[in-house]
Amino acid sequence: MPALPKMMWSWAIHQNGTPREALTLSQVPVPATPPAGTNLLIRVTHAAVNPADISLFTAWIPFRGRPGFDFIGTVVGVGPKVPVQIKRLMSGMEVVGALGLSQILWGAGTLAEYVQIPAELVALKPPNLTTEQALGCGIAGQTAVMVMREAAVEVGWRVLVNGASGGVGTILIQILKARGAHVIGVCSRRNEDIVKRLGADEVIDYTTHEDLHAYLTEKYAGDQLDLIIDCVGDDVLFTKSPAYLQPKGKFIEIVGGRTQGILPFIMNQLRPVILGGTPRNYKILGLAPSGKYAHELAQWIEDGMVKEVLIDSEYDMKDVIQAYEKLMTRRARGKIVVKIQD
Repeated sequence: MPALPKMMWSWAIHQNGTPREALTLSQVPVPATPPAGTNLLIRVTHAAVNPADISLFTAWIPFRGRPGFDFIGTVVGVGPKVPVQIKRLMSGMEVVGALGLSQILWGAGTLAEYVQIPAELVALKPPNLTTEQALGCGIAGQTAVMVMREAAVEVGWRVLVNGASGGVGTILIQILKARGAHVIGVCSRRNEDIVKRLGADEVIDYTTHEDLHAYLTEKYAGDQLDLIIDCVGDDVLFTKSPAYLQPKGKFIEIVGGRTQGILPFIMNQLRPVILGGTPRNYKILGLAPSGKYAHELAQWIEDGMVKEVLIDSEYDMKDVIQAYEKLMTRRARGKIVVKIQD
C-alpha cells in the first residue's frame, strides 16, 4: 500500500449550536498506524449525515469531537490483535458500516479522511453494490435490521410507518413488504409517489390532517393496526395508540443514540398502566451498530428484499455544513451523502 499522509482534513464540533456555529474544518494528524488492538484504519471515501449527529451539537453535556457515524472506505491498516483470518480478509478491501456512540465519544467520527474503527463494526462491501446501496448498510439500514428483529413481523400484519420517506423509513417499507405486511406510510404529499413506489399499500399525508391522531382513530378504530414504527419521535402517536393499535400490537420507536429518549423510555416503556402508562407494548431502540447488522442489510439488498436505497443529495467534504442544514429541514428523502475523497 502507498505511504499514508501525516495530516488529513477533518470536521470537528468546537461548541454547541447550529451547524454553522458548531463545526470547523481543519487539518489534523492521521491516526497512528498500525492501529491499536483490534482496530482497523479506514481511508474514508463516503460518509452520511444522520439525525444522531444533530444531538451532538445540542447535547446538554457539551460535546467536543468529530461527528459522523456512517462510512464507506478502504482498509489501510490492521491492528495487531485482529484475528489472522479477518486480517487476511479485510486488508486492502472496501468496507462499510457505522460507528457507535462510544467511538464518537472517544474521538472517532467519519467526517474525516481517515478513521480508526473496531473490526467488529465493519462488513465487506459486496462488489455488486453501488456506493449508494452500500451506504444503506450504515445507521439507517442497521436500525431497520434492529426494528425487524424486534418486531417479528408476520404475513398479513397491518403496519404503520411514521416518517416513511426518511432514511430508515424508506428501507423499512421495502423489507416489510418483502415479509408480507400491509404497509401504511405517513409522509408529506411531496413524498407520496416515492413511498408508494417503494411498496407502501396506503399513504397518509399528515399535512392534510389538522389532528393526525384523530384521523388514525377514525380510520383504524374498527380494524386496528398490528404494529406502529415511529421514525419521527411523535410521543402522542403512542399515548393515543389504544384507539388504533391492537391490544397485543407493538409500538417501536427509534432514536439517534443511547443518550436520547430517556424520558420516553421511562414514561412509555417503564411506567405501568396503574400509574398512567399507556396499555400497549412499547419499545424504544437506541443506536447499537454492528458489522453483523451491516452484513445482514447487505444480504437483503443482494437478495432483492431492498431494491433501492434512496439518496436525497450528495455534498462535497467542504460543504458538510450545508448537508446538515438540509438534514435539519426534515425534508430529506432518504440519505444525505458526503463525498470525503475519491
